This record gives sequence, C-alpha cells and structure tokens, in this order.
Amino acid sequence: MTDQEKSSAKLAELRKQIDEVDRAIQKLVSDRAGLAQQVGEEKIRSGHSNAGFYRPEREAQILREVVARNEGPLKDD
Repeated sequence: MTDQEKSSAKLAELRKQIDEVDRAIQKLVSDRAGLAQQVGEEKIRSGHSNAGFYRPEREAQILREVVARNEGPLKDD
C-alpha cells in the first residue's frame, strides 16, 4: 500500500469516526431537548407562573459551566 493509499484510508476512517460522533451528539441534543420539555411540563403541573418562558439566567449558568468544563481543542468563545 502506498503512502497516498494509507493516507486516504486514514482520512476515510477519521471521517467515519466524525460521522459517528455527529450522530451521538445529535441524539444527546435531542435527549436534552426532551428533558427540557419535561421540565416545562413539570413547572406547569406544579403551578409555576413562568413555566413556558425563556430564562436567560439559566442559559447563562449553563454556558458558564460549559466553558468551565472545556478542555479544548476548541476555544471557549
């Protein structure tokens, strides 16, 4: 096998792994959305007046936690 063939095979394998990770991310995002939906439903059941409303302070908290966990290779911003 030539170096070019080895490189092409390696790239194909890496792209396959990226596709697998993308599918896993998509599933996790969908799972998270379902849980957030359940939170809203529970708020409605328990009588919270702001049940369906966007909470920017919660979003900010989540984003701060994401940045704190970031170990790279992506930059925080």
